[in-house]
Amino acid sequence: MNRPEPLLPAYDFSSTSEPVSLLRGPVEVALGDDKFAGTADLLLQFLPSPRVVFHASVESSSKSALLAVFEEPVNPWFSFNGQPVEGFCGRRKANADTLELDWYPQSEPVTLSDMQSKTSVVAILHLFNFPDFRDGRHQTTAAPAGCAVLLLESEEWRISLQSLPNNATHKAWERIKSEGGCSLTHVAKLERKDGKPFSGEEAGEQRFLLTNFLSLIKGGRCSTVCEAGIDAGGEKTWAMFASPYISSPPYSWFNPFKGSQAELLFPLFAKRWQQSEEWKDCLRSTIYWYVQANTSGGSPGLDAAIILAQSALERLAHHHLVVDKKMVSSEGLDRLKASDRLRLLFSSLNLPIEIGTATPDIQKAALNFKWVDAPHAMTDIRNELVHPISKKQIANCFFDAWRLSLWYLELSMLALCGYDDTYTSRLTAKYVTDSEKVPWSAKA
Repeated sequence: MNRPEPLLPAYDFSSTSEPVSLLRGPVEVALGDDKFAGTADLLLQFLPSPRVVFHASVESSSKSALLAVFEEPVNPWFSFNGQPVEGFCGRRKANADTLELDWYPQSEPVTLSDMQSKTSVVAILHLFNFPDFRDGRHQTTAAPAGCAVLLLESEEWRISLQSLPNNATHKAWERIKSEGGCSLTHVAKLERKDGKPFSGEEAGEQRFLLTNFLSLIKGGRCSTVCEAGIDAGGEKTWAMFASPYISSPPYSWFNPFKGSQAELLFPLFAKRWQQSEEWKDCLRSTIYWYVQANTSGGSPGLDAAIILAQSALERLAHHHLVVDKKMVSSEGLDRLKASDRLRLLFSSLNLPIEIGTATPDIQKAALNFKWVDAPHAMTDIRNELVHPISKKQIANCFFDAWRLSLWYLELSMLALCGYDDTYTSRLTAKYVTDSEKVPWSAKA
């Protein structure tokens, strides 16, 4: 059987110690009353932290204008390839008759072409610090030799997410673990399943969906970066430029040795995401709070993470119970205690609510504080953090409350997408490679 060729990055990200040049073009700069013209490189710099920056070299015959650049520029303006780029001026250095300066875009991704009119048949996407997965469902048929692959398919789109050849993904993760920072770990290809061309704007919509999905998989902020549209002749037609996120979540529900979990969830997630603008907004905000709450113990701390996770659960409860299923009115839900709102959400999703041995500190404190079930314990601990009136001694329950809140949040999102396979339980798994059936599964 002929194996497909490995996907190749659109840019050389082999070194993350030096900035990577993504694009070069003409530039115009205005600093106060002075205007300059020259060339600029669009760079992806990795140190001290990942960021997209324009490094420009412009000329001026006016010595006074060159000296004036060291003053704080008034109403600075920057244009690259004839396209204005909103942002701010950073480092400036004047030589004899030239000026070097850095221009930082106000937001990312940066788009530098007419993405609405220019089309492509595939888009190449890049992933940094994504889990080194195994065991995709299509590994034996769709993976290039020596590479791992996930096929993420929705109704109209297909995304082939592939590890790097020559064991480069594993080596990248060895560098990340020993040195920190970020490295390219995977390359992906986006295409329509019917083979028709698509615009960069359409690709941007899929990128936004994929960003949220990958963040749910990883348990931390994760996004593809530096996407490039390729036409049938192999030429680039449009591009988006962004820097990678660096996140190190301690756990997630995803088992990297069961890549099939991501393949099974993706079409279900995409269907929910595209069901309505309300569902899209609900999933987006919930995942945002989820990755913030899935802390490694630094910032935010466990106390803030408990509050964030339960805010996300209440967001899901409102959308599921009020907007989607219409089981209760918005006013009726608001009148319920926080514990009752969570109880209603969990019972509708067939999630257990008993306090178990997996949270021993909460189990030990339950009798003293008269906690009748897990929602009661979680919300009482959260309320004590927000309004410490009763001065209950619950600090030793924070770790259990954090794990329990995130466990419910992960399972609630999986259940609302209709997922019915295995996951890694942060309450019971001894290793990240342990998996079990979701509680509502008929085979659990």
